[in-house]
Amino acid sequence: MMGHSKGHAVKYEIDFQFLPKGASQCEEIGGIADLVMGEEAGFGLIPAVGDYVDIPRSRMGERENYRGKVCRRMFRYVLGYCYVRIIIEESDQASWSDSR
Repeated sequence: MMGHSKGHAVKYEIDFQFLPKGASQCEEIGGIADLVMGEEAGFGLIPAVGDYVDIPRSRMGERENYRGKVCRRMFRYVLGYCYVRIIIEESDQASWSDSR
């Protein structure tokens, strides 16, 4: 019988990026890690490809309101961390309204 070793929980760092309509480059939303989850940081839900996301303007005004559809998610695993980059593609008001 194989012994069961207690492993450490993976920590997740979530980075959101915004892709404006017609653009080829993404814009950073916020800082390096917009959301950290795991162990003391708790847990949360990560939007899936096809989900609509609304990230409101920051209280200090340094960030615009970002609203769109998740078009890609990329995962990178390094030494107990999972870095997740979520790309939000700008969507028009009609498709946003249809999703509600």
